[in-house]
Amino acid sequence: MADLGKPPDKVIGLLPCSGSCNVGMLTTKAVVEAVTKDPNVNFVCALGLPLGIPGIIENAKKSEKYAALNGCEVRCASKSLEKVGIPYQVEMVLTRDLGIKKNKNLKEEEALPELRERVSQLIEFLREE
Repeated sequence: MADLGKPPDKVIGLLPCSGSCNVGMLTTKAVVEAVTKDPNVNFVCALGLPLGIPGIIENAKKSEKYAALNGCEVRCASKSLEKVGIPYQVEMVLTRDLGIKKNKNLKEEEALPELRERVSQLIEFLREE
């Protein structure tokens, strides 16, 4: 039976940059883990937004709050949301915020536990906002 006294969780849109480097892959891995654990977390496709793909934009707009997870200072995830006029409430840049050096090792996962924790915290922050 549903708890009628508790409002439903906000749907949180997470947009990983998915770039072709260690920090890009880390953003994707963290989002995949979050989406797998929580049905109210929405994986937003960074590539489809600026391309104007209607279904991807429609899916993105199902979220109530957004976090742009960028691997580096290029900020592809943030720019994708900006391109279609979707405001994000949280922006993370792994190279800046976690001090991870960008490289081409796509299998690197040393920082994944810390990133996983930070993503969980930002989801909770956005739900309380």
